[in-house]
Amino acid sequence: MLSWISDTAFDEAIQDLQQSAEDALTKAESRRRKNVVDPFFTLLLASTFSVAESADLGDLQQAESAIRGMSGALGAFHQSILGSVSGWEDHDALYDLKSAERQIVAEVKNKWNTMNATNRRQVETDLATAIRSLRGDWTAYLVLIVPRKPVRYSTQIASNVIEIDGASFYHLATGFPNAIHDLFDKLSEKLAPSEGIASYCKQIMSQSLPPRE
Repeated sequence: MLSWISDTAFDEAIQDLQQSAEDALTKAESRRRKNVVDPFFTLLLASTFSVAESADLGDLQQAESAIRGMSGALGAFHQSILGSVSGWEDHDALYDLKSAERQIVAEVKNKWNTMNATNRRQVETDLATAIRSLRGDWTAYLVLIVPRKPVRYSTQIASNVIEIDGASFYHLATGFPNAIHDLFDKLSEKLAPSEGIASYCKQIMSQSLPPRE
């Protein structure tokens, strides 16, 4: 399906993603009940979406809770996909990915606003610590799969630590400039429940990710 990853690894990553999403939905209600529910937000939610029935409002709250859980699953999905590329491996301690032959480590975040300022500083510190502990001239990447703006970029943010968008990093890891777009196309074939939804999601991709080269 994709020349830079085996069909087996691709299918397993999708299965794990779907299972994580289903788990997030299953756990959403219990997670919502454990947390303190904001009555003001609940009222605003009902008003904004014109929800008249309490049961429908509960379903909407549960969906909102599940969506937060699914976001984390996508980060793990990209880590699994990239870790299955030849020469790369999952790591999961201080950083997500490692390529010994290219002397690269990387931390993968699904979206540019996944981290707050404190989280970001910790990630940068962990990456800097990791490459100092490795022998050789290593480079660390902070990968933002969906960047703030749909442009390719690679910016040094600390000594041997680089922030990079997802399209550029997929290119770096696979050697294919449009690898992330091809991945999305194949994922749409697997997950989209209709042609209309697939088309709609591809329109969003064209607005959120850097264009194909």
